[in-house]
Amino acid sequence: MNFEIDPKKSIRSQIVEHFRAKIRKGGLKPGDRLPSARELAGTFGTAESNVHHALAALVKEGLLTRRPKAGTVVTTGVEKLTCAAIYLSWLFIQRGENFTRLLIEMLEASFSARGIRCMVIYDTPSQNGLEQLKNLAENRQIQGVIVRNLTPDQYPFFARLPIPFSALTSMRIPNRVSFFPAETIREIATRIRRDGIRQLGILAANQIVNPDGSPENEIHQQLFQQLRRQQLQVRPEWIYDSSRLGVAKVLDSTTFAYDGFRAIWQQPEHPEALLLFSDDLVSGLAMAFYRYNVKVPEDIRLYIHKTRENELVLPFPCTLLENRIHELAETLVQQLVDQSEGRPPTPGRLSLEIRDWRP
Repeated sequence: MNFEIDPKKSIRSQIVEHFRAKIRKGGLKPGDRLPSARELAGTFGTAESNVHHALAALVKEGLLTRRPKAGTVVTTGVEKLTCAAIYLSWLFIQRGENFTRLLIEMLEASFSARGIRCMVIYDTPSQNGLEQLKNLAENRQIQGVIVRNLTPDQYPFFARLPIPFSALTSMRIPNRVSFFPAETIREIATRIRRDGIRQLGILAANQIVNPDGSPENEIHQQLFQQLRRQQLQVRPEWIYDSSRLGVAKVLDSTTFAYDGFRAIWQQPEHPEALLLFSDDLVSGLAMAFYRYNVKVPEDIRLYIHKTRENELVLPFPCTLLENRIHELAETLVQQLVDQSEGRPPTPGRLSLEIRDWRP
């Protein structure tokens, strides 16, 4: 057994992590028996009491069991989920979205209904929240984490945690939930074309195109492919996203929406319709309509992606593309439970309801 002691860490925690990693990676399989505490103490060069404490922690996690005469045996590798974390990056704390507040409330309710405690980790500009999350995971104070929005640069950190996670993200990973899987994108594009629209603008509070005009990620690539298949024309000058500000996400949604519509409307030709991602752009858009005397739907038609539970004052007719936060929360929690119990995560596709709205 290859084992190097790190003098900066306690020997007990190192023994725990050694066996936890071997069990999770398949080096030790269900039914395998560990050597006696005396043998392990000799292997690790420590007292038997340290070995007993370490094995007791793994028994408590559900990774080991102690049987009369059989000794210490590896179980199914399932660690009981008793406490989970909800992680919010600094960006979403700054934005103060109503969506995020509702999501946290519904995640807490979903955990509570399953008898699972949860805590919310609010990050800081210096990312102290990630360090806190790492410590909680390593000390087994939490057995899983839900990420409000997982970005590619954050993925390595969460993949290295010794606990499962699920996330709202556009990344192609099995433990994700996305607002825009391929089926949803196709449904949206088909509806817009069926309404007789041929020219479409896009206003998005996140980045959907790169500086060279190419789609920012796989989901946005699918979006533009579906729009082309439906013979919907989307000119570059009719796309206004966060890349115009040189950022990945927008903080001041109202000003952004106002400036974005102005930039689109000042073009020599206007699109017939505008697709909004997301509902926090509505107030800025309404101000721009008033300023430029734009009538809806006579001058332009609107398609707005929003969540059903997030109530808004919509002063103009539009078509709503709605997901439910409750379904999102339930799916994220179920994915975490699935992983903690050794099952593949539940597929993360959300249902979409399309409905016309008139004030």
